[in-house]
Amino acid sequence: MAPRYLLPLLALVAALVALPSRGAEPPSPPTGKIKKCQDATGRWHYGDTAADECARSKVTLMSEKGIKRHEIAAPLTDAELKKRQADATAEEKAKEQEKRDGILLSTYAHEADIIYVRDRKLAQLEQSIKASQETVDSLRAVLGRQEAEAAAEQKSGDVSDPTAKAVAQTRSQIQKHEAAIAMKREEQAALKKQAEADLERYRALKGSPRRADAAPATR
Repeated sequence: MAPRYLLPLLALVAALVALPSRGAEPPSPPTGKIKKCQDATGRWHYGDTAADECARSKVTLMSEKGIKRHEIAAPLTDAELKKRQADATAEEKAKEQEKRDGILLSTYAHEADIIYVRDRKLAQLEQSIKASQETVDSLRAVLGRQEAEAAAEQKSGDVSDPTAKAVAQTRSQIQKHEAAIAMKREEQAALKKQAEADLERYRALKGSPRRADAAPATR
C-alpha cells in the first residue's frame, strides 16, 4: 500500500496521463453507418454498403438513428456525359475561334490586305512551279538522249552500267521535281481556300457586306 502522502501525487499523475496530448486530433464526429438508395424499379435498399442495384442511383448515408448525414449524387448518364463532352468541345472551339479572330483583326487593317497577301503568295508559288517545270523539261530532254543511247547499246549487246545508272538517275530526278510541283499546286489550292475563309470571317467581324472577291492573280 502506498504511503498516504503519495496518494495526491499519484492522483495528479493519473490525471495528466488522461489528458489528450498536445497536437492530437479531436475525435471525429460520427459518420453515416447505413447506406440508403433506390434502384431503377423504385425499390429501396439499405445496408452497410450500397446495393449493386443502385449503381446508377444516388446514395444517402444515414446514422443508425435514421438521420441523414451525406448524399452521394448519382453518376452521370451516358447522355449527360456526351452533353458534358460536347459542351467542353464547343467551349474549346469558341476559345480557339476567338484567338484566331484576334490574330486576323490584328494582322490585316483592311480586307484588301488579305487579297494582296494571297495574290503575292500565289505568285511566289507559281514562280517556283515554273522553275521546277523548266527543270523537268530539261531533264526530259536529257532522258531522251540517254534512252536513245541505251537503245543503241541494247542492239549491240547489253546496256552498260553507266548508261543504265544515268537513265535511272534522270528518271528519279524527274519524279522528284514533279512531286514538288504537285505539292506546290496543293499549297496554292489550300492558300486560296484559307484566304476565302479569312475574307468571309473578316467581313463578318467588321460587319462588311459580302461581295465578289477579286480573282487570284496568276502567272
